Amino acid sequence: MKSSSRRIAFFVTYITIAGGLWTASNWWERGWATRDSESSISPNGCYRIDSFKPYWVLPDFLHPMPHPFGDLPPKWFAGWGYPAFLRLYDHRNGNLISETEIYDAESAGGQLDWGNGSGDVWIGMIRMDLNLPDCPGDVPEKMRREQ
Repeated sequence: MKSSSRRIAFFVTYITIAGGLWTASNWWERGWATRDSESSISPNGCYRIDSFKPYWVLPDFLHPMPHPFGDLPPKWFAGWGYPAFLRLYDHRNGNLISETEIYDAESAGGQLDWGNGSGDVWIGMIRMDLNLPDCPGDVPEKMRREQ
C-alpha cells in the first residue's frame, strides 16, 4: 500500500472514530448525567427544578458552549468552568416539562428567581418558561403548554 493511501486511510479512520465518540457523547451526556444539587421547589408547589452535571467522556473544550440568550452562535473550543443543565418538572406528578441546554453554570448561572407570576423562572442568565396554566400565581396569557 502506498504511503498516500495509508495517510488517507488513517485520516478517514481517525475522523470516523472522533465523530463517533462526539456523537455518542452528545447522546449520553444527558442520559448518564448526575444530579448535583438539591431540588428547588416553587413557592406555589407546582414546579421543581433539578440541576445536573453532564456525563462527558471527551474533554470539555470539544463541546460547544451556547450563549445563554441564544442570540449568538455557540463558542467552540471554549474553557468550561462548570457545565450543567436544568430540568423543570411538574412537582405534583413528576412529569418533565422542559430542559435547558448545557451551560457553563460558573459564568451563566446564578441565583434562582421564580418570577413572581411573570411566567418565567431565571437561574442567573438562564431562562425557563413556567407553562402550567393551572398553577396558582401563573399568568395564563403568557403560558404555553407543551404536549
